[in-house]
Amino acid sequence: MTGLQSKRRTWFACLLLAFATFAIYWPARHYAFVDYDDDDYVFENPVVRAGLTWPGFVWAFVDQHNCNWHPLTWLSHMADCQFFGVHPGAMHLENVLIHCANSVLLLLLLNSMTNAFWRSACVAALFALHPLRVESVAWISERKDVLSGFFFMLTLWFYVLHAKKQTVGGDAKFQPNNFYRLSLLCFVMGLLSKPMVVTVPIVLLLLDFWPLKRFTIYDSRFAIAGLIREKIPFFALSIMAGIITLLAQRAGGGWVSANPHFSQRIGNVVIGYWNYIEKLFWPENLSFLYLRSDKISFAEFFPAASVLAGISAVAAVQLRRRPWLAVGWLWFLVMLLPVSGLLQLGRLSIADRYTYLPAIGFYLIVVWGMADLLAVLFSEKIRRALAIAGASAILLACAILTRRQLAYWQNTETLMTRALQLDPNNYVARTNLHIYRFEKEHPGVREKNPVK
Repeated sequence: MTGLQSKRRTWFACLLLAFATFAIYWPARHYAFVDYDDDDYVFENPVVRAGLTWPGFVWAFVDQHNCNWHPLTWLSHMADCQFFGVHPGAMHLENVLIHCANSVLLLLLLNSMTNAFWRSACVAALFALHPLRVESVAWISERKDVLSGFFFMLTLWFYVLHAKKQTVGGDAKFQPNNFYRLSLLCFVMGLLSKPMVVTVPIVLLLLDFWPLKRFTIYDSRFAIAGLIREKIPFFALSIMAGIITLLAQRAGGGWVSANPHFSQRIGNVVIGYWNYIEKLFWPENLSFLYLRSDKISFAEFFPAASVLAGISAVAAVQLRRRPWLAVGWLWFLVMLLPVSGLLQLGRLSIADRYTYLPAIGFYLIVVWGMADLLAVLFSEKIRRALAIAGASAILLACAILTRRQLAYWQNTETLMTRALQLDPNNYVARTNLHIYRFEKEHPGVREKNPVK
């Protein structure tokens, strides 16, 4: 295939991916706000409703509203109100468009790093179409997910361009170029959108190992230390953002410490990771709120811990032959760590939205792993046919499940009713549904402070 044909193929795939993603989420243009954070974030927030103002700009950076600090996200909501009014349809479509852009950027990013076009396209398509993305895309309040994801992709993109021009290690001296500075700037923008991207420096080190191959397990500690020194500005920014976020959570009352026992927190972390893996493979019964259990039995903990330990062991053993396995696994583990439950924030056990960026590492494992398995078992002609058929079936199933999950986000009633169908004991959903129906029956009456 010539260079021109390769470029045409890449851009056609990008357009197809963006179109398919946009088409699946198209019904969201008619969806309403939901009375779960959307009131605090937009339609009952007078600062946001006022649009882009200087007092609003200052407020976005200094206020710790709703237990969070993400000034760029606040400014994006203000911009929506400025240009479109307090109109949920426009805000939904903006989330969808940003998600489409993130999917295309991921395809281009992976292809530029690995030169494995079809594998990169499959990872990007899984990212775009998997049902676990619905919460991040269809919930207006989760603008912070897609917005931070956009700057995350750009951070990695500019970093890869920097890495291809830079040699670090040995006697080489690190010289920051413009791509490095742009990567750092995009990282700052990502932190200002959602501080969950604090783990980016670790992701950059993982990419240095594979697929950029800037170091190997045989390299000296001195050579690897050079790559770590290169990330010092990223680590410094992560620490600063982490401290600000913890202070915001504590000041806003979002830091829950009802369970001080470290062993219980470890149990929650292990079970949480297992639940995420389960939902990545079998995305059924998805809810906007999974309440944390007060107790974890050994029968729950042991199988989950065994699976995590088993995958980690295989990744370590296959480090030389299949480096993508360790990189994808560590990407998944590390990026989920800030919301894993080590610090008890709120009443959540897990959340679909937390997988927005961490799931990419898991998709790397699945796609590269299936490609390797087919290469071992079948001839090139057969494995190509099986790969096309298998990928098409999986992506079609994801698209169907995503459209079905999207329908539950039409309004407060559909969202809370679905949550109660899955968990009749979900008191948060029950209370908010009661408030919603009361207000619907009594127009002009607005009960404040729905349960969060």
